[in-house]
Amino acid sequence: MIRSVAPGDLWSLRRKPRNQVMLYTDGLLAQAHRPAWCALHCMLQGNGRDRTTLITQERGTSAVVQSLGRSGRPEQDVVYLGTSGTRATRLPSDYDIWFRLLEQLCVHAGHAYVQRLYAAAPSQHTEVREIFRQLGFQAYTHTTILQLSGPDWDQRTTLAPMRMQARRDHWAVHKLYGVVTPHLVQHAEVRNARHWSLSLSPHFGRQRQVAWVLGPDDNLTSYLRLTSGVSGHVFSLMVRPDMRDQVVDVLRFGLAQLSDARPVYLVLREYQADLLEPCYALGFQPIGEQALLVKSMVVAVRRPLLVPTFEPGLEPRVIAPRISAAREDR
Repeated sequence: MIRSVAPGDLWSLRRKPRNQVMLYTDGLLAQAHRPAWCALHCMLQGNGRDRTTLITQERGTSAVVQSLGRSGRPEQDVVYLGTSGTRATRLPSDYDIWFRLLEQLCVHAGHAYVQRLYAAAPSQHTEVREIFRQLGFQAYTHTTILQLSGPDWDQRTTLAPMRMQARRDHWAVHKLYGVVTPHLVQHAEVRNARHWSLSLSPHFGRQRQVAWVLGPDDNLTSYLRLTSGVSGHVFSLMVRPDMRDQVVDVLRFGLAQLSDARPVYLVLREYQADLLEPCYALGFQPIGEQALLVKSMVVAVRRPLLVPTFEPGLEPRVIAPRISAAREDR
């Protein structure tokens, strides 16, 4: 039986699971996901658009799936799949249980008016990707996660003259996104200019975001976004195709803004493959690959373009105005 989280589930979620898959977003790279804390929020506030936790238990085996909402958007990211307890021979496999949980998660997302479900499935987990495929998720691009761990083979010290992103830059950043991003990805992500706005007052315990831009106000050439949390710093990058020689200087500028020893990550997509070599020269090394998946929860509704003038079976009724001479009714 699949149900919402109960108080008795919190202790089991704090234990080490027998099998788990973490589907990392930029936010989860910066701040580790805690299944027990997410379940506690769901128990107190209920499952909804902000977060969802679903649990099933059978013969000493429990499994959980969790998703997190995107701020200000009717969207959710599937972030965690886990199984705890003993493995019985006659019970379904972990992947079969996760399939049923994800299927019910799609139903809950529809009731919460979530329009799109996203998942960043690790490329090495082919079984997990097959589960998502059978549930209607489609891959729209792949990402490579790099970590700053190697030596800086590029010994230059020049920094790109970037400036802090302002409110007036939202549309220019969105225009740069349209230049560097394939149409298939744009259709899957459904972003607008407001997507690039940053929170001015981050809440306690949440990630801090900051961004810089390079170029004229109406024709930006580079965009660098930093998400910082207790687990590390995560950079995302956009560079206009004819300005790829700025990549090293742009990243070096971002690294110069850091003042601690937390891990530093960089997320690049497959259509940014030509940026990998400059990043390798700066000391970034690949640590994983992901397939970005999306499932649309809405369907098109057909409506007739021509509406009949009169409903069938009803006769039109026309009320003629009454015309009378002056003082006739007196």
